[in-house]
Amino acid sequence: MKATVMITGGAGYIGSHIALLLRRSGYSVVVFDNLSSGNGWAVAKDSLVLGDILDTPFLVEMMKAHQVKTVIHLAAKSNVMESFLQPDDYFVINVQGTRSVLDAAVAADVRQIVFSSSAAVYGDAVCGMVREDSALHPLSPYGQSKLDAERLVVDRCVGCGIGHVIFRYFNVLGGYPSAGIGQCNLASNHLMHKCIQSAHDGSTLSIYGHDYATEDGTAVRDYIHVRDLAALHGCALRHLERGGGSMLVNAGYGRGYSVLAFMRTFQMVTGVAICHRFCPPRQGDPAALVADVGRLRENFDWIPEHAAVEKMIGDSWEWEHSAARQAWISGASQESARETPN
Repeated sequence: MKATVMITGGAGYIGSHIALLLRRSGYSVVVFDNLSSGNGWAVAKDSLVLGDILDTPFLVEMMKAHQVKTVIHLAAKSNVMESFLQPDDYFVINVQGTRSVLDAAVAADVRQIVFSSSAAVYGDAVCGMVREDSALHPLSPYGQSKLDAERLVVDRCVGCGIGHVIFRYFNVLGGYPSAGIGQCNLASNHLMHKCIQSAHDGSTLSIYGHDYATEDGTAVRDYIHVRDLAALHGCALRHLERGGGSMLVNAGYGRGYSVLAFMRTFQMVTGVAICHRFCPPRQGDPAALVADVGRLRENFDWIPEHAAVEKMIGDSWEWEHSAARQAWISGASQESARETPN
């Protein structure tokens, strides 16, 4: 058995895929999650520890008890639009929560940290393609909170001699239907979720902004399959275990798709036509955001296996109609009914 890895927020969408991959690769995995947005059924029962990342003493206790050598810190709030309405919550969870995880890691003698950041730290990229040293101008409280957290990670890890890799995620898609895991967020603002919603109920898809300085006037994004992203975290662990240097890395494929192009591909893959309308741009949305992946290719032995946008959409669509997803929706609906006052 390889070293023990703790994944904070490991019962969530991305975390559950990372946890599965690492367990299959021989790692002992501890999933630390309060299940505020994660799901206990999405991870192995013997790996789940219920707890809050703001509870530093409990984090230390669990890290020591499980002899954790590496922490993958994913736990965060990540809805851009919500962050404008609840900015304080975002800075408490994303910044203070990261500080708590770092404090615990130092106290428990953790030697490696992989941190989940976001391309939202870049803001409105002038040329669309961003490198890790591009200017940073977050357009939302969410983006700013992730940038603040990045700086905490670098300062503490450098000061304490902890090896670290920071990934700036671009737009994560797909799922692992055959393994029974995938996206479970009915309130998601992601384009994929909105396309699925329109396909199911016949509602009109709102496209925010159609006069951007892009090829067809709609916003352009870089998408990455969640299983490839999980594999990239495995590469980061091996890199650090071999004594590789700490670094900040874009996590994307290095190519962009406009909203209109994505919608058309969705229709082609699913065979379902959806209607759309153009709306004014949303606050915090850059015109184009695509990863320069030169540093990624130079430093990691990562070969994406699910990079076609058709594959990402197809897996998302298959997961949406899977028995596991339908069971979760049924359970979530029943829970909502119990919580709704008469």
